[in-house]
Amino acid sequence: MTDDPLGLGGLLADAFRVSQLEVYSIFEPTDLLETILASSQLGLQSYSRRNPLSLPADYRLAFRELGLSIGLRAVERLKVLKKEIQGFFTERESHLSRIENLMQNTPLTDTIEKFWLDPANKEAETWSAHRDINMVTLATSLAPDGYLEV
Repeated sequence: MTDDPLGLGGLLADAFRVSQLEVYSIFEPTDLLETILASSQLGLQSYSRRNPLSLPADYRLAFRELGLSIGLRAVERLKVLKKEIQGFFTERESHLSRIENLMQNTPLTDTIEKFWLDPANKEAETWSAHRDINMVTLATSLAPDGYLEV
């Protein structure tokens, strides 16, 4: 479990990829997806309790937050996949409840993107010091198809 936003985003993207591999029978279903979903759920609870998105830009790292935003975009796609392939997830009831729980965090995506799209926040040293990776992760969060689709 991690409550680092970039690590959480990676876990959530991995959950989506593992589910795709399992759904399309490329990867034999195991407990891996359940483990990733449970870890992500715990990590997001811990992250939210700290309320780091209330800090000013000088105390935040855009690429880490945008990594979380990308992961939350993966959760949105996981829910779509769940609707498309209902039988797969119905057999795994705990997956369904974890996905629904994770969906409650997807509004953070808009919060993060709006914050880093604001030109005033891009004047912070934390933005300019990591400008290249910040721009890439912001673009990926805004248009995640190339990253999240297999």
